[in-house]
Amino acid sequence: MIDDYFVINAVSHAYNLEPANIRNKPGQLLCDMLWGLHNTWSPPHARMTLEEFTSDWTVDALAQALFVEADVDIAATHTLRLDSYFGDGLAAREKTVEAATKYGDRFLAYVGVDPTAGLETCLRELDEQMAELPQAIGLKMYPAQVEPDRSWRLDDPDLAFPIIERAIEHGLKTVAIHKAAPLGPVPMNPYKIDDVDGAAGRFSEVSFEIIHAGLAFTRETSLALGRYPNVYANLEVTSLLLLKAPKMFEEIMADFLLWGGPDKIIFSDGAMFAHTQSFLEAFTEFQFSEETLNGVGIEPLTREDKAKILGLNYARILDLDVEAMKAKIADDQFSLARRTGPRPEPYAAWKKEFASDPAGYRR
Repeated sequence: MIDDYFVINAVSHAYNLEPANIRNKPGQLLCDMLWGLHNTWSPPHARMTLEEFTSDWTVDALAQALFVEADVDIAATHTLRLDSYFGDGLAAREKTVEAATKYGDRFLAYVGVDPTAGLETCLRELDEQMAELPQAIGLKMYPAQVEPDRSWRLDDPDLAFPIIERAIEHGLKTVAIHKAAPLGPVPMNPYKIDDVDGAAGRFSEVSFEIIHAGLAFTRETSLALGRYPNVYANLEVTSLLLLKAPKMFEEIMADFLLWGGPDKIIFSDGAMFAHTQSFLEAFTEFQFSEETLNGVGIEPLTREDKAKILGLNYARILDLDVEAMKAKIADDQFSLARRTGPRPEPYAAWKKEFASDPAGYRR
């Protein structure tokens, strides 16, 4: 914990950005975009080299970055299905299984399907993944693929609704849909959030996370938070604006609080893409300016508000027992490492692992 906040990072993944995993030009452009964001939005002390970044990151390094190098207590790791960009989808199903089984008290798991592959394929793959990972708590999906460009809508009653229904049957509590951040030079329309409305209204028993929150559609996201009790802003990548463009972060957060309130915001940053500790240290000190408070008409952030955003909101929507989770991790290998030595530098575990055999991570 940091400053006694129980921290849950709601999106993390061990990317495979090695050149051999990139399928095509869109995949390379997306890799370049991710590197550019990491290299310019992260503080200088919390950056990988290009060689370290464009490699096959390991689950062990992800765990060390989150739970030893940063004050994260629990993290969710997502199976990514960017199959048309990367050979393994960018964050492979096998890595989700490894994280949730090897470090089951620390990692929560999301399964992933690609609706552009068709309903029958999605239902079969969802059943297979849930048989392999019955403790999974969420479903992750992307709105589009490339070459050829193809997309789908979350409010499609013939495609999306049956997938969501099967997810509910499996006991999944949340659907995470990538929005607001187009993946490279691709059409913008699939990344708008208007299709979340129909799904959220139809399935009130499940939560919907707008991944990347308001990065491109701040007002639309804010209004969705106010209109649907089961829609949440997941701050993956958007949280990094606090470090890169703090005024923009302040404006986005103010909009979310005005329309949705502090109960509708979920912290994440997309680790290891970003190193979480820098954000946590900045956010514990963050407060709205008087200009924003008066201009938007919101109240200052309280400790209770920050506690909700950093972990308690996420725990609530997933029915997680925070005290039980604290007890399980109190004396595990990561807690012991935190207590018995100085905090390692950002990415220290991955830099050491990569340096020992760089060719092994760039096959």
